[in-house]
Amino acid sequence: MRAILAAVVMLQALITGADCLLCEQCFVVGSSQCSGIFKQCSPDVTHCVKGMENSTLGTRVVLSAFKDCLDPSQKAACGREFFHKDSALFFQITRTCCDSDYCNKGDVEVPAVDNTPNGYKCEDCFTTQSTGPCTATGGIQCTGEQNTCGSFSGGVARPGEVVRQISMKGCVSPDFCDLFYPAATQVYNYDLLCSPAKKL
Repeated sequence: MRAILAAVVMLQALITGADCLLCEQCFVVGSSQCSGIFKQCSPDVTHCVKGMENSTLGTRVVLSAFKDCLDPSQKAACGREFFHKDSALFFQITRTCCDSDYCNKGDVEVPAVDNTPNGYKCEDCFTTQSTGPCTATGGIQCTGEQNTCGSFSGGVARPGEVVRQISMKGCVSPDFCDLFYPAATQVYNYDLLCSPAKKL
């Protein structure tokens, strides 16, 4: 009887496992592409994801490519682009999601950045010397779909770097505040506020 029960339990595990999505998993810093192994996602995962994070501070560009099972809590971020731009930092995250086995294999596709001024502006500042919101000393023109102003302050660790206190204000894309899920950069104890950008 025990042997039959054990066989039934094993068969159920195999059947349950067969229903789980298979996604490619990889993460690399310093490149816009990565490839890795395929893994079975947890039963609650319905999508695979692939994407890239670009964190450019001054002349130091840090690209991070990733592929994985999509965290169900981040499904709303699929297919949307997230930007922050001020005079010191350009930050971009792109994510592409799909819902079949092995669907996130292949190249990470990153749309070209639209640098066309769009008639909006925001306060502009960036500092590593303050734990609170920085004081704007000027303004920055927004581009592309950036029609929102963002104010961020908190602990930030870019890939390969130590945690620093950063405060910044600039132009952001509309979903940046509502769907802020960094892919490679780590953030700690942060405040992020958004408001409509001003027309020039």
